Formats: sequence, structure tokens, C-alpha cells
Amino acid sequence: MDTAALWSAIGTVATAVAGLSALVVAYLAYLATRGAAESAAAMTRIEARRDWADMIPQFEVSIQAQSDLYALMHVELLGPLRLDRLDEIQLSIRDDYHARGASPLAGGPDAEQVANHVWGPYRFRHGIDGGSENGRTVAPFQLPMGEGMKFAMDRQNPPPWNRSGTEASWRRDYEGKPVRLLLKCRREGFEAWSVPLEVFVTPLPQPEIPKQAAPAEENQAFG
Repeated sequence: MDTAALWSAIGTVATAVAGLSALVVAYLAYLATRGAAESAAAMTRIEARRDWADMIPQFEVSIQAQSDLYALMHVELLGPLRLDRLDEIQLSIRDDYHARGASPLAGGPDAEQVANHVWGPYRFRHGIDGGSENGRTVAPFQLPMGEGMKFAMDRQNPPPWNRSGTEASWRRDYEGKPVRLLLKCRREGFEAWSVPLEVFVTPLPQPEIPKQAAPAEENQAFG
């Protein structure tokens, strides 16, 4: 190989090496850019999740007995103030035990029948405020900040297939137990929230028994 051909070959190799180096540099720059973009996206997701957590709706829920068979629930949206409103709230009653009906007994009710019954002290009144037939849910509703809604509730009865228990024994089983709720909340611009609550029923005030007046002391004169 003459000198000219040698230098030509060296030049070709050098050009190839330079091109390869440029490709490597470009690829490393791409990786760095992609890494920065992924890091920025991850930080954005973290901040969005933190903002979502900071905006979890805060409620004040009370249930006041109105008679031996009837109660009134009041649901008020208290915060956070930045939330301003909720576009939709789906309010439902949870069972006393989350896995009810998971393992139905042979010859007994099936899982669907068990799930269709509200296991707790109260249910929503059917047909009032959109109350479902089984009393588990009411119609979805909106709430501005600081406002509330009221819902009629009835004492729950034992399921129709329960032949061993009575209404009185059902009441004893749930005496002093809370009504377990789930509020699924939606607001434009945020993922939905699910807020579980347990609310104890405020009983009817007991009538005061008038106190008997103490017998008047007799003043006796001794002569």
C-alpha cells in the first residue's frame, strides 16, 4: 500500500470514529434528556398526588333518632376550603363486616341475597331522597362548601330468610353500633376520593322525671 492509500484509509477510519463518537454523544444526550423528562414527570405525579391527598373532602355527619323507628342523617361538607365544592357524592351504607356473603352456607342465602341486605342498625328510606329499594344508597348529589343535605333513615330489620332471629334480637345485636358509611366524591380536575365514616346514632332525649318535693318539715311547738 502506497502512502496516499494509507493516509486515505487512516482518514476513513478517523471519520468513522468521529461519526461513532458523535452518535455516542448524541445517544448519551438523549438518555440525559429522557432521564430529566422522566424525573420531571415523576415529580409532577408526586406533587399531583400530594395535592390530591391535601384535598380529601372533610365531612361532618350526624344521625339523630326522631322516634323509635326513624332517624335523620345530616351530611355537611366542611373542607378543605380550597375544594370549594363537590360535583358529585355517592353516599352508601357499608355492612358491619366487609366480607359478608363471601362464603355462603349450603342451603342458605346466596352471596347476592346477602349483599342486597343492609347489615347494620339503619337503612335509607326507600323512595325518599332517591333511596334504593334495599336502603343501601341514595341518589347522587352535589354539595357546595359549608352546605349540607338531610336523609331519612329507618330501622333495619333482620333478613327475610332469618327464621331464628327476631326484630328485637336484631336490635340488641346492633345496639350502640355505628352506621358505617362510604362517600365516593368527585370534583372536576381531581381523581375521585372514597371517604369511609362511622357515625353513632344520637338517641332520643329521655324525658325528665320530675323530682318529688321533699316533705315539708313540721315545726312543732313544745310547751
